[in-house]
Order: sequence, then structure tokens, then C-alpha cells
Amino acid sequence: PQSITQNCTSDAAIALAVYSHFGRQGLEQLEGEFSLVVWDGELQRLFALRDPLGSWQLFWLNTGTKLALSTSILPLLDLLPNKPFNLDFLAQFLMLPSPALELPTEETAFTGINRVLPGTILTITATGKVETYRWWDWAAKQHHNNSLTLESAGEHYAHLLRQAVKQRMERGQIAAHLSGGMDSSSVVCLARDWMLSGVGKPQLDTLTAVYKRPSLAGERAYAEMVLEQGGPIVPHFIDADDALVFRWFNDDIPYHDEPYAGLSHLAMEKLLVEAAHKLGADTILTGMGADELLVGTRLSMASQLRQGQWLAAFSEAQRMAQANNQSIWSILYQFGIGPALPMLMVGTIGTWWRGGFGRWPKVGKFAIPPWILPEFAQCFKMQTIGKQNAQRLYGGSAELSVDLWSLQTSVGDWSRWYLAAPQGMHNSHPFLDSRVLSFCLELPTALREIPGMPKPVLQTAMRGILPEPIRTRRDKATFNDIYWLGLSKHLPCLEFMVRNSPSQELGIFDAQQLIHAMRQAAVGIGNMEAIYHINTTLALIAWFDQMMAAQHQPLEAPTEVHQLHRQVEITC
Repeated sequence: PQSITQNCTSDAAIALAVYSHFGRQGLEQLEGEFSLVVWDGELQRLFALRDPLGSWQLFWLNTGTKLALSTSILPLLDLLPNKPFNLDFLAQFLMLPSPALELPTEETAFTGINRVLPGTILTITATGKVETYRWWDWAAKQHHNNSLTLESAGEHYAHLLRQAVKQRMERGQIAAHLSGGMDSSSVVCLARDWMLSGVGKPQLDTLTAVYKRPSLAGERAYAEMVLEQGGPIVPHFIDADDALVFRWFNDDIPYHDEPYAGLSHLAMEKLLVEAAHKLGADTILTGMGADELLVGTRLSMASQLRQGQWLAAFSEAQRMAQANNQSIWSILYQFGIGPALPMLMVGTIGTWWRGGFGRWPKVGKFAIPPWILPEFAQCFKMQTIGKQNAQRLYGGSAELSVDLWSLQTSVGDWSRWYLAAPQGMHNSHPFLDSRVLSFCLELPTALREIPGMPKPVLQTAMRGILPEPIRTRRDKATFNDIYWLGLSKHLPCLEFMVRNSPSQELGIFDAQQLIHAMRQAAVGIGNMEAIYHINTTLALIAWFDQMMAAQHQPLEAPTEVHQLHRQVEITC
């Protein structure tokens, strides 16, 4: 209630006031992007929790005599007698079917250190007893509302997105990404309209990456359409031709607690954050998150096949094939037969025969990369991990399973944690507002899969707000040539890193096989799944090398140390 929070001068004060009045149940009602810790001296209990999408990290350990929490792993490592890497965790990371900042597990990259999961409350008593309670469950919110029409869904989605943008404009000077695509343009237009009505500071700095390359040069024209609508927008065009992938060697890679599968794109993320910092921004609005639940999964065919509705599945495949100018059989296998039988998605008969290993240059999404050493793969059951991932992604209702995985890949924000926050800024993503996402989980399949409309609900919601050429765009330029150029340009440095990395002592990969794959990928050989496996492995190597160096750096003293009796010390 406003009466409780009206005199609060910070987010921390609001959380404390809510807890003082309503206890733990009050913490479960908090909305926003947060991780927090509350110590109740009267109950001698500590509560730690994160928002449903884990906007900020929170780690903890229990050594038997000491409990400690931190927003970074590094201070906790100093409390352990040794610093053992969690090889089970690293095996799971290497088998991720798509980029995710956090694995869906309490385990971390170090044995003995755990994470507080998103939407979970951790309770620790003064005697060292630890309990966890999940207060937010995305799966429980998955129920399609078949009474929704496209118009009614668009109207309600527009309301929710407007409010999500408004609430993120209350934190100082605002900058916003503006790529020219529908997602970022929607956020910019809504923020502009709020400013015109008196919300927030009266200036919106937009950040647009521009290119001279013919394949990407045309994107600037779409961004300029938004600017031509007027309003309190100050545009900034940033030369991005040199922001290639794997630009790790001219500038230091920021310290990060765990390997990050998207590390190859560091240069672009850093370019936009540094531009916002120079402009004095406090908050950076982005268009991230619109793809997760607004784009159809195309997996209704899998459900139809499981229910024996063969003709309906064939008819749907035919419709999709005509709309996308593809073969009906390729559509039926990719979105119907394969997901209906998840084990088919693990790989071919040859993959099974090779113990789950893929073969270059076509490595399956759930296959073991061919440069992983067989002994490591067998010891840490990587073939089983691949099968479990396929079952998690396509088991049960394939559509709902994919939606849940999409939410998992949205957990956290590497750029926020390691680029923006150290400079006093905050990345914020209106499309990932929990209320917006909860409504998306109610959308019937028919409203997410309309031929000719990539994001039907968003396109309907933005009618009259977005310039029509942007609102009705059916596709957007790809950044594939940025990848090939970046990999080929930085290949010598990457090869040197692979050959000289201390990670080889872990016995995970064959350096020569990995380098062979990298060289072929640099000239365009290899499917997208194979390229993704390369990115993941290189990200792991870069993180490991950095972590080995960071462990020898002196640490700052803890922010707070609370002594509880004699046997327990909680460090925040």
C-alpha cells in the first residue's frame, strides 16, 4: 500500500517497510528488478530472494561454521579452503542448446557455492538451517485464454507495455537503444509519448548502431522514421563497423562470475553501454525480450501428432510451407515429427552410435561437440545431458516447454551486471516485465502464429504508435557477416588463447580439433548449431583464463559482517 511506502527514499527502504508490515509474504509481492537480503534480528533469520527473472545475481555458501552471501562469486571463493571448479556444471554449460546466462540449477561453476534461483526465497536461521521456497512459478501461469481476440489482446498488451515503460523512466536520465526494428522502436515511441505527457526527464537519448556494410546500411533508415515523428528525442548514431564478434583482445574482458555463452558479442554490448555512459544516462531502455513469447513456436504440429491428428498437422505444415516458401516435409519434420519425438532431436543414428558425439560440420543442437574429449564426456554424462535437454525443451506440450525454456534464457542480464552497473547505470527491459510476460503466457497459439505477421499481438498493440513501415516489417537484416568477419579477423588470437589456456589441464577438449573447426567456421563451413558450440567453448576458455587470474587478485573487504552467536558468521 502507498501509505506504507510513501515516505521511503530508496528501493531498499520500500522492501524493508513491506517486510516490517507483512513479513516474508510481503516480500513475495514485490515487483521490479532486484535481488535483496533482509536480516530479522528478532527472529534471528535471514531472507534472500531474487525477482522472477533474476535481474540481479545472489550467491551463497555454507562451510559448516560460516554462512555467506554475495552478489559475486569471487568474495565467496576466498572463504573456501580450496577453489574447486564444478566440472559437472561446466559439462552442462557446454551442452546448453541455446544461449542462457544462468543454468536452471542452484549449482554454480564452483563446488560449494550456490545461487539463489529467480523467484525463490532462501531462509537461513542463526543455527545454520537453510530452507528454500519457490514463490514464483512460470509453469503455473501457463493457461491459454481462448476467449482473447487479436484486437483485445493487442489492446491489453499495449496497456501493460506502456506501464512497464513508464515505471522504468523514473530513474534519472534515460537513454534507449533504437535499432530500427519493431521491438526497440516500440520502447522508444512509448517512452517518447510518456515524456510528452510529463513523465520522467524531458529528454530521451537514442543510441543507434550504424554500418557502412551494404547488408546492414539500410537499417538506419528505419531508425530515422521514428525520429521523424518528433518529440523530445536526441539521436546518437554510433559507428559499429569495428564492433565485431570476439573482439576480446584489444580491451579487457570484464570480470564475470560464470561462463557466458553470448560473450562473443561483447564489443557491441560494450559500444552501446559506453555511449550511454558518455551521455550521462542513468537508465538504458532496450527492446530485449519481445521475441521470447510473442513469436509463435510453430510447434502446434507436434501436439497434433501426439494426439493422432495427422491430417491437421499436415494441413498446418502445408500452410506454413506456403507462407515461408519452404518444403512441406522439412517443416513437418522440424516443427512436428522431431519435437513430437524428442529423442529424434538428439541426433542421427550416427550420433547415437558415436555415444552422443556430433560430427563436424553438422553438429546437432543436443549433440556433444566433436572436440570434447571422450573421457570427459563419459565421466560427466554429456550424452545423458543432451537427452535431458531435448526432453526439457520438447517433452510434454512442446509449445509450453519451449516457452518455459525461453523464459530461462531470459534470466539475468550480463551487460547490466558487468558493463552498466560498474558505471552507475541500469539496463532495463520493458518486454521482460513479469506482468507483460504473464499475459503472454495466456495468448492462444492462433494469436502468435499468423502468416505474414512475425509478432501479431505487438503489431496490433503498436498500431498508430509505430511508423507503418516498421510495424509491418516481415523481416530484418541478419548479422551473419559480422560473425564471419569477426571470427576470421581474430582467429590468430583465438587460436593462441586455445593453445595456451590453463583450461587444458581440466581435460575437457582437444585443442587441435577445436582449432580445426574454428578455421573452417571462419570461411563459412558449419551449421548454426556447430557455430554455437564453438562460441560456447571459446567463452568457457576465456572465462576460465580470467578466473584463474582473478583468484590471485586482492579482494575488497565485505560490505557488512554480522556475528551470530559464535558458530555462524553471515557476510553480505
